[in-house]
Amino acid sequence: MCQKQCRDENGFKCHRMSDGHQRQMQLFVQDPNRFMDEFSQEFEKGFMQLMSHSYRSQRVLANTVYCDFISNRHHTHMNSTIWVTLSNFVQYLGRTNQCTIDKTPKGWYIQYVDNTPEARMRAAAQQALEEGEVSSERRHAVQLQRAIAECKKDGGFKESEFTELQRKEGDAPIAFSMSSGSASAIATASANASAASVVKVPAAEGAGKNKNVLAAFEGNDEDEVQDSRKRKLSTVEKIRLEHEETKRQKLQQDAPDSPSESSSSGSEPWLCEGIIVKVMNQDLAGGKYYRKKGKVVRVRQQFAAEIRMVEGRDLIRLDQEMLETVIPNLGKPVMVVKGPFRGKAARMRTVDLEGFCVSVELDDSRVVEGLRYDQVCKIEEN
Repeated sequence: MCQKQCRDENGFKCHRMSDGHQRQMQLFVQDPNRFMDEFSQEFEKGFMQLMSHSYRSQRVLANTVYCDFISNRHHTHMNSTIWVTLSNFVQYLGRTNQCTIDKTPKGWYIQYVDNTPEARMRAAAQQALEEGEVSSERRHAVQLQRAIAECKKDGGFKESEFTELQRKEGDAPIAFSMSSGSASAIATASANASAASVVKVPAAEGAGKNKNVLAAFEGNDEDEVQDSRKRKLSTVEKIRLEHEETKRQKLQQDAPDSPSESSSSGSEPWLCEGIIVKVMNQDLAGGKYYRKKGKVVRVRQQFAAEIRMVEGRDLIRLDQEMLETVIPNLGKPVMVVKGPFRGKAARMRTVDLEGFCVSVELDDSRVVEGLRYDQVCKIEEN
């Protein structure tokens, strides 16, 4: 009523004897229900607001929420409301369907029930969708039954019947004959296929060796086609020929068109002094440097580098396969590390997240677009 905070018992005693407190008590005596209803509404509103914000989708102990509520110094005290205890208030929330309540040996547990208009609209839309799905299934079932009934009337529908296996060619067992030549051809083809899939060749020689493998497949295919014209192929031989044709088409797709393409797709040195790289080795020092950045201070034999870490200033040596380029923000300096503009300094212009490429502006004001992430790397600003 008075909205006054007393420092101690003596201050509270003096306040009770003051004229202001006496006037407030006279107003309260005239209509006590009105004041208690107002304080009860304020207490309920604050409690439910805390539930909707902090414990919206949780099943929580009621006492926990109450302790969080009274931690606010401006809260409404429960002794000024119509509820004597917290249990009475929790039962009131359950009767009004504001919370789902559950009594356990630890105390009352409550869970917020979303009764907002938006939640009701979402629930109604979900219910309408489910009813529509059920109705469409029923409609399909009715149409199917109707079609079956019409077919039965016309005599076009027959129930499935299970009969015994009846052989008309005699009781001789079924046998497959495979010649030794076809078995050896299958073994040779499988060996060639496994060798073609396991052997890794350098990028410069990849095109020539792939062409040799393709020529070998084509030669085998021509001989087998000629043999197949002379005699009728068995089922196993047809499957083998289809498998070899699939292998040949795959090799044609994987084979590069020119030596330049094979060299560009293979591994090439890109390390240079002064660039900022990211360590991608999880096993080094127990993952201490994983995804940490460092500066290349010296390049060793083109494919290895000594790196000074940004954090800790440790000096480590790694191969370029364990490193990754760093893409800076727009406007920051970069170094082109691959391609025809290798070694040129530039600045970031745009980043294409869908195409995994960037565009940069060289120092001579030329703009280069379509560079992959591994073709540019961050450098320190002067």
